[in-house]
Amino acid sequence: MSSVVRFLHTGDPRVLLEERELGTARIQPTDSGYQIELESIHLNVVSGPDAGVQTHFSLPVVRIGTAADNDFILSDRTVSRHHAEIRATPNGWVIRDLESTNGTYIDSLRVREAFLVLGAKCRLGRSDISVQQEVDAISVSTPEQNQLGALVGASERIRELYGLIQAVAPTPTTVLITGESGSGKECVARTLHELSGRSGPLVIFDAAVTNPEMIRNDLFGHVKGAFTGASTSREGAFRQAHRGTLFIDEIGELPLDLQPRLLRVLENREVIPIGSDQPVPVDVRVVAATHRHLAAMVQEGTFRADLFYRLSVLLVSVPPLREIPEDIPLLVKYFLSRLNVNRRVSVEAMQVLQRYLWPGNIRELRNVLERAAVLCRRGEIRPEDLGLSEGMGAKAALEAEVPTQAPVPLPTSLDELKALERAMILEALARNQSNKAKAARELGISISTLWRKLKEYLGEAPS
Repeated sequence: MSSVVRFLHTGDPRVLLEERELGTARIQPTDSGYQIELESIHLNVVSGPDAGVQTHFSLPVVRIGTAADNDFILSDRTVSRHHAEIRATPNGWVIRDLESTNGTYIDSLRVREAFLVLGAKCRLGRSDISVQQEVDAISVSTPEQNQLGALVGASERIRELYGLIQAVAPTPTTVLITGESGSGKECVARTLHELSGRSGPLVIFDAAVTNPEMIRNDLFGHVKGAFTGASTSREGAFRQAHRGTLFIDEIGELPLDLQPRLLRVLENREVIPIGSDQPVPVDVRVVAATHRHLAAMVQEGTFRADLFYRLSVLLVSVPPLREIPEDIPLLVKYFLSRLNVNRRVSVEAMQVLQRYLWPGNIRELRNVLERAAVLCRRGEIRPEDLGLSEGMGAKAALEAEVPTQAPVPLPTSLDELKALERAMILEALARNQSNKAKAARELGISISTLWRKLKEYLGEAPS
């Protein structure tokens, strides 16, 4: 009986999503904190020139061959430079032959791509390799601290976040950070990088503010002469982040046609610059973030299920500021110290800050404090200096009686609908000082949709 359970077949990836919607890592509560369990595979060469060599990986894809850029490097001369790979999928581990010279075998059966029964032996060249599944368990205790890297807070939820970051940072695990706009997702990414021990830089790529026509160039780079105006070559974000961390912010705004290219980079760890057919290896830890519900986007067909699965090995959720009001005094102290101004906040003003709902989250709090500190003529910031409308943002407003308003007349024709849409877009741009990314977020549309509408209504092309 062959140890291959089933051969890989094509199916609807949205069905697979339901099984792994929370990522490949599991988080279990314990008495002192919680435990993170990461699936990994253990490879042991049981026969051949490298017999006795063994190691384990928590990577979603493990490449095997004789070339130095493989994860598992063999000296067996009958093994190709890039012979095979083993990858995690929602339905189990899959081994795939990479067009090797001598083939990949399971129980004397040559396979191109097949599911594995873990514990089976794979034969590559003259080498037999045993594949076992393991679970890397990382115990995490909730730290008693008020700050970690770029993050500030002492609430239970934030301290749990500290513990999760400290446990995950040293691993190569891909992380997907979710949370509302302004909640501190970039601060989480910076802290992950600071604690990762990686020697390369942190490179930030914001998919929401990048011209949709230039995203491929900005991510993967180009070679000299690739297109008109390409007088020099460009590395792109992936190569700039070599041996470091690439933070892709607002990954949900990435155009659908570019998502397969990003998936290939994540799986193969190499980029192909525009104008070149030569792949360039990259050693990059990817951290992505979004304020959108990617699982829902997968169901709608606007985000690829396989890319979502690859990104969400571990999900980190950042709470909105309104759910952690006890952290506001610490954040206020931190921001005022960063502003380097001799200001304090009155008790009454602090109460206002803690009652306000903060639709813009920590980013809004920082901006409010900066404005109040500059405009306040006294040494103490009072409620009137904050410029906050408690009728709009205070928790008490949720229980207030909303006055009845006259109904707004609905458009009666397509022209009226377009005129209303155009007016809404122009008003959003005016409120956001022509910042198209912010306007798109306020309108609840993607930046690419906004560009398309601007071109339709104003003849404005992306710049």
